[in-house]
Amino acid sequence: MRYTRSLYRSLVGTYLALLVGPLAAVLARVSGVVDLWVSLAVAGLAAGGVGYALGGRLDVERLVTSLLAAVPPVVLPLGYLVWLIALLAHNPGISPLALLIRPATLGVLAIAPAVALVELGTRSVTVSRIEAATVLYSFQTRPDRRERRFTYGALAVGLGAVTGLLGVLVLLEQVPLAVVLALLVVVPLALGILRSDDRSVVVTDAGLAVDGAFTGWEDVGSYTVTDDSLVVRPRGWFTDVYRLDLAPGPDPEQLQSTLETHAGR
Repeated sequence: MRYTRSLYRSLVGTYLALLVGPLAAVLARVSGVVDLWVSLAVAGLAAGGVGYALGGRLDVERLVTSLLAAVPPVVLPLGYLVWLIALLAHNPGISPLALLIRPATLGVLAIAPAVALVELGTRSVTVSRIEAATVLYSFQTRPDRRERRFTYGALAVGLGAVTGLLGVLVLLEQVPLAVVLALLVVVPLALGILRSDDRSVVVTDAGLAVDGAFTGWEDVGSYTVTDDSLVVRPRGWFTDVYRLDLAPGPDPEQLQSTLETHAGR
């Protein structure tokens, strides 16, 4: 627990340092009074220290597992990405290296600690809920056939469309823009295609945990069990529907009985 709290504090500090430092650099450039990189370093260190202190006082775990509180910190760094795209549009001849060493690039990187906080908080809450419940069974699986086809089809179409756009940009001699788009779009899409499809599922008397996300039985809206798949639809508008392959998992009849006993309460 102490390790997790220290990690929360470090991530909050890193996030604020990356978010505030580039903003100070922009203000320094506009004013012309303070050196851009000195301003970035001083503001980044100060914001990082404040973030580390706040991380020890706030209930970070509760905040990052709340949808309303977790979304803004992830979205805010995208403002720097818009800034970089606007800069590139007004300076088409700028080199990719010159673009990457801009302070705004550091601001975009603030997305990483924000996402890490959400992931860590979600998994920590899930582990606590599993430890407080009775585990009925657990198994490793993957998304069912329908979801795999949809995911791979969408990724293939998206990757093909972006690759075509990059080709057009190269033909139009917009190589810097093509390089930036490749780094920001093609690489994440390729990683999405190559990522593992493994799902870790833990069924307890209190709810269902899928890959670190825990759904209590009271939050399950509906479910469907067939011979080879399980579909769980949580309540709410912004929740994931779990479509899981049961081939390597528990007996469907046993799972159906468990869901009728607990999810139907």
